[in-house]
Amino acid sequence: MSNAQANGDNRSQRTRQAIVRAAENLYAKHGVEGVSLNTITRAARQSNRNAIQYHFGGKNGLLQAIFDKHAPGVAQRRAALIDELAAGDHSTEAIIASAMVQPLIEKLEDADGGEAYIHISAELITTNTLGYQAPEKHPLQLARESKIAAFTARHLSALPPAIVEQRIVHMNILAYHGVSEHARLRASTQYASFSADTKFMASNLIDSIMAVLSATPSSHTLTLHRQKHGDT
Repeated sequence: MSNAQANGDNRSQRTRQAIVRAAENLYAKHGVEGVSLNTITRAARQSNRNAIQYHFGGKNGLLQAIFDKHAPGVAQRRAALIDELAAGDHSTEAIIASAMVQPLIEKLEDADGGEAYIHISAELITTNTLGYQAPEKHPLQLARESKIAAFTARHLSALPPAIVEQRIVHMNILAYHGVSEHARLRASTQYASFSADTKFMASNLIDSIMAVLSATPSSHTLTLHRQKHGDT
């Protein structure tokens, strides 16, 4: 590779990084639907108005770049935590809930967009843009987390599939929204004293997800399930 090619590649990489960082910050503050691509381009100090289209192909490609930056590390940390906790005396619910929450808590300390990634994830989980229910139908692709998926499926195997599907969605919503809202509250002067204790919040959030994983479906839920799905 010539020096000119290397310099061009370096400039392109710096441009991509600047755009991703600007997008993380703006999306986290104003929401994914509250920021235009032109605003991101200006915040990234790019003179080429088509820079996002050129480097990412558009909004979905830019969002994918944000998740490609952060999600694989979270997935790897979860897999490592599962191995670590499974070697000890921990319940399956505790292993799953801890592996869901702890990497997100650690991500809050990532100065390179970690907290922004949590806020963006929380927003997109709510709209199912992340495709937890049907990933093949969604434009954004997440790192596959086969280890935690296997633990969760095995733990919930006695429940009807429709209930399992909703429990998994609820677990993800609790984890991402819990950490996201905690980060916003602890940054607020009005609520900082109430919510500054991250360790306490994380432990309580883990307890809450364990409850979602371990709760027995009520007779009312099972009746509604039978009415919609029959005995399957």
